Amino acid sequence: MNITSKSRYALKIMMDLATSAAPGDLDGITHRSVIAARQGIPLDYMDHVLSRLREAGLIASVRGRGGGYRLARLAAEVSVWEIFMAVEDSFQPVQCLEGEHGCVVEHACTSRDAWADISSAIRHSLSGIILAELVAKRGPTPTTPFPAPHECRAPTRRNAAGASKTT
Repeated sequence: MNITSKSRYALKIMMDLATSAAPGDLDGITHRSVIAARQGIPLDYMDHVLSRLREAGLIASVRGRGGGYRLARLAAEVSVWEIFMAVEDSFQPVQCLEGEHGCVVEHACTSRDAWADISSAIRHSLSGIILAELVAKRGPTPTTPFPAPHECRAPTRRNAAGASKTT
C-alpha cells in the first residue's frame, strides 16, 4: 500500500481549510490559489483533488468575489480515512482485496484472511485520526507561500579536507 500524492495533497488541503475556519465554524473561505501557494500544490493537480473532496461532501465551493473553498463539515467530524477514501479509487494493502481484480490463487491463499485483518486495522486506525486533532497538533498554517522548487537548495556536505560541498 502506498500513500499517493492525491492523499497527501488532500490532507494538506483539508488541514489548511480547517485552520482557516474557527473551531465549530464552517465559514473559513480560502481561495484555491492561496491554498496552492501555502501548501506547494500545483493548481492543475489541486483542482482534481478539490473536485474529489467536493464530490465526497468534505468541502464546499463558494462562488463570487469572496469565493473559494471551505469545509462542508466540522473538522471534528472528519477522519483521515474519509479524506483518503474521497480521493483514492482503492486503499487496500494488497490487490486481492480490491474486489473484481482478485487473485488467481485466491481459493488457496493462506494469507488472504491475514491481509483482510490488516486492512481492517488500517481502516480502524485512520478512522480514529480526526482532522481537528491534527490541526490542533500542527498549529496555525504559515501565511508565507511554499518555496518554489528552484529556491530549495540541497544540503551542504563537508569533504575530507573540511571544505563545504553542495550536493
